[in-house]
Amino acid sequence: MLLISSLQIPACDLTGGRTNVQRRTETQLRQYFPNAHASVFPEQGTIVAVTCTHGLGKPVIEEIAKYLENVRAVQQFQRARNLPLKLSPYRRFRLEFDEYYIQRDADTRQHWVLPSDHQARDHYKLSCGIAPPAPK
Repeated sequence: MLLISSLQIPACDLTGGRTNVQRRTETQLRQYFPNAHASVFPEQGTIVAVTCTHGLGKPVIEEIAKYLENVRAVQQFQRARNLPLKLSPYRRFRLEFDEYYIQRDADTRQHWVLPSDHQARDHYKLSCGIAPPAPK
């Protein structure tokens, strides 16, 4: 619960281009996940944040997903998409952990906690500097 209560991420500004959005996302996340990294894909409408946090089980991640609904930055992320002009190109926000990820859709205001597939696990390991196992 301490982790969940610490997720009061400040307002998220989704303007200023890919580099600025990536930097702002990482700055906000690193307050709570010190080794976090972000990737921004405006052409896909997605912001991917990798927490580099290991060992949180699915129940904890599900609680984080529910809690994110009330975080100011997430609410602003959703509001930017709900305006008639769609002020933000970003529709999806993905928060990755070692075994699961949270996927939020700003247009539908829905979230999912999904198990990481092979590609997501590889991305997580690469982003977090975790060496893959040596080939046998």
